[in-house]
Amino acid sequence: MTYSKWHSKILKKVGIISESKLYIRVIVFSLFILALTYFYLINQDARNPLNKAVADTSIILISASMLLTSLCYFWDFIDTKIIYRKHLGIIGFVYAAIHILLSSSGLLSLFKLETWLKGTYWPLFTGLIAFVIFSVMALISNKYATTKLGGIGWRNILRTGYIGVAIVWLHVFLLKSVRIVSWYSDGMKTAPPTSLIVLVFMAVVIIMRILLWISLLMKTQTK
Repeated sequence: MTYSKWHSKILKKVGIISESKLYIRVIVFSLFILALTYFYLINQDARNPLNKAVADTSIILISASMLLTSLCYFWDFIDTKIIYRKHLGIIGFVYAAIHILLSSSGLLSLFKLETWLKGTYWPLFTGLIAFVIFSVMALISNKYATTKLGGIGWRNILRTGYIGVAIVWLHVFLLKSVRIVSWYSDGMKTAPPTSLIVLVFMAVVIIMRILLWISLLMKTQTK
């Protein structure tokens, strides 16, 4: 079954749900994740908890959007959730934009020679690259772009989101690896840092996509 036929089948199964209702549901879900992450960070005495919570919420939403394809492929009972994929990605992108604004002072350091001489630009640079990828995805997440690009081309561009997730993984690792190693070395006496949680979550997204690719490849070879 082609993707378009499968997607149409799922839409018939779910029924008609307005775009506004889908966005409202995802926004409510995102606020729950934001609050949960914020209070988790407060409990860990993290600095700039709001900005970190916004960043983590963005990662969780975008990663969940990318993960849905694999989950729906392997487990039919989740397939009706595929209708939230675009909305999770768009709202996740909004949180990413807010995170960029809240981190503007850090981004401005990319224009300083000292940043490049010290080699401290990589965390910021990787975050910026990922944001550009997600910006392109957000721009083409509409029917007009689908028509102009064609279904195959449109989906191929959206698949760069997995590259974006991998780059965000590197971004978080570069920023927080010292904190994670310190937490581990101290005997893991407190709850794990949110950075470790989102790193594991993004790793799951990438692994699931690889498994999906292998499964599709094996099906093609057996035909």
